[in-house]
Amino acid sequence: MNHTRWFYILFCISILSAQRYKPNWESLDSRPTPQWYKDAKFGIFIHWGLYSVPAWGPKGSYAEWYLNGINHGDTLRLAYHKEKFGEEFPYREFASLFKTEKYNPDDWADLFKQSGAKYVVLTSKHHDGFCLWPSPQSNGYNSVESAAKRDLLGDLTNSVRSAGIKMGFYYSLYEWDNPLYPSDVIKYVDNYMLPQFKDVVQRYEPSIIFSDGEWDRSSDQWRSEEFLSWLYNESNAPEDVVVNDRWGSDTRFTHGGYYSTEYDPNSGSLNEQFIERGWEECRGIGMSFGYNQNEGPEDYMTSEALIRLLVDIVSRGGNLLLNIGPKADGTIPKIMSDRLLDIGSWLGNNGEAIYGTTVNRITRSDNGEVKFTLSKDRRTLFAFVNNLPQKQLVLPSVEAIGDEPIQLLGEEQGLSWENMDEGLRIDLSEMSKFDSPVYTFKIPVMPYLEKPKITIPENPTFRSNTKVNLDADNSGVLLRYSFDNQPLSSKKGKKYKRPFFIRKNTVLRVQAYKKGYQPSAVVSIPVVFLTDQNGLIRKYYEGAWDTLNDMVMTNPNREKIVYDFTFDSKKKDNFGYIFSGYINIKKNGVYQFQTTSDDGSRLLINHKILVDNDGLHSRKTFSKSIELKKGRHPFEVQFFERGGQEYLHVQWSGPGFELMPIPANNFYLKHD
Repeated sequence: MNHTRWFYILFCISILSAQRYKPNWESLDSRPTPQWYKDAKFGIFIHWGLYSVPAWGPKGSYAEWYLNGINHGDTLRLAYHKEKFGEEFPYREFASLFKTEKYNPDDWADLFKQSGAKYVVLTSKHHDGFCLWPSPQSNGYNSVESAAKRDLLGDLTNSVRSAGIKMGFYYSLYEWDNPLYPSDVIKYVDNYMLPQFKDVVQRYEPSIIFSDGEWDRSSDQWRSEEFLSWLYNESNAPEDVVVNDRWGSDTRFTHGGYYSTEYDPNSGSLNEQFIERGWEECRGIGMSFGYNQNEGPEDYMTSEALIRLLVDIVSRGGNLLLNIGPKADGTIPKIMSDRLLDIGSWLGNNGEAIYGTTVNRITRSDNGEVKFTLSKDRRTLFAFVNNLPQKQLVLPSVEAIGDEPIQLLGEEQGLSWENMDEGLRIDLSEMSKFDSPVYTFKIPVMPYLEKPKITIPENPTFRSNTKVNLDADNSGVLLRYSFDNQPLSSKKGKKYKRPFFIRKNTVLRVQAYKKGYQPSAVVSIPVVFLTDQNGLIRKYYEGAWDTLNDMVMTNPNREKIVYDFTFDSKKKDNFGYIFSGYINIKKNGVYQFQTTSDDGSRLLINHKILVDNDGLHSRKTFSKSIELKKGRHPFEVQFFERGGQEYLHVQWSGPGFELMPIPANNFYLKHD
């Protein structure tokens, strides 16, 4: 056989044998988020379309939801529409006024490059259904076949890529005014939405896709698993295409790609799932995504606030997707471009502390005034300080190494320092003064080890023993382990040599050690063996409530015994649970309890509300401490879901252990 041909056959076989993703969430979720996205940290979101013509909404609202307001009797929008355009003027006629005559995609791309953004996301189609590319499915309702007479998405894609920036698009799964939706969802998805979505992918080969409008149907109804399998395996999109988690009412913070928050950078708090998957906060510089002429300078975040927001999000492992809303003529409002240029100027001096960094073990000081990132090799710590003291800065829990001065980014002269009992002390007395919204210190540190990995069968279990395997990412690492509150250090605890068995309820604690490295964080995991006395009674409710007080006044549909706070209902909206029983406290002391939920949750101990996280809201976290005596105490968690995403996570901390899920062996059905 010809050697060239044989090589070609082997090459084809290797391509065909590459990772292929099946159309199910288990397979799709195994795909890691591409590293370029996690390194990028800062992107530009652009909401631009027919809604940019009226560019109107009440203060504090989304101007891009103009059509939805008209369709659903929003009196303020209807009054404005009647006065400005006439009562009979149809929304679709805005296509004749959306001329984009001053649109210069090269100028846009140059601005984005100067801002320091590493990726751009343009609305290819918002919920109004108007397309910024010549979509065959749009029946002429697109920018090429209307007044603009341009492929707005295609032109910007070319300009942004020429500027060396990743380019992608936003796409709304559902539409407000499509004749097929929601009257015939199957036909809408099969004959319109999926062909249209695939068309825009094949044309523009996006590096990132921001899906939206997912909440109206389940991922099964949108055929999202099928689409993503096609995207990863067969489409023209690059191999490292990035997607978000908005693929159905069941997918936010659960399935798909990176986790997406909106006007709520704290909604994800800081947890391993968010860091591993990657997460992104999207928001406008003002409140609206689309340009809203009602917003004045006082409604826009200052450059200083935006830079501090970026630092906060990156310190917790996230990205900031900052939105601008161009005017209908294609110009970007000066207040928006000025903000982007200010961010870019700051990143020009401080970018090495943002791009390509990772989460430090300590993300911020106790008072929140200092935030941190870490270089990938973990040998350089970056400390962000909003306001500098006059003579010296002390960073608790930080220890520098080496003999070189510490650098303040943007300042040529190095700064002397000293490790003290209270922390790292940096001398600022000789520093030349300059203004910055955030000052960044570059500090050489000893790198710390990755957390060890613990492999153990799922709990709870009624077995009499369980096998434990420990592993570490780094070679030459010493692993030590202990149980409950037993000491653990490089010289204390049991040295791990081979897999071992555990035969009683305990908390396994493991830490990694290696010369020249700081020890890893301690990994704690409960090992649980249950009896027929353990458990919680879970009552299931159905209904649409605004508060838990409304829910608890109704009768439950059914109940069962469970061992954690998971859901098993196929219903995605308008349901609730009450988990009740007794929590066993093994030691007198102060305990902290925490709930994270979407929508409302409450945690009661001894029949009194301790944690009140009630109401209609996105994912939020509340916690509170209580002093408890040894013994069993009445315990209850209430939760309800009204609309959007559903989520409940309950944790505790106490004497001798850090914040963690409550082990199931601590729950009892009876007092004694």
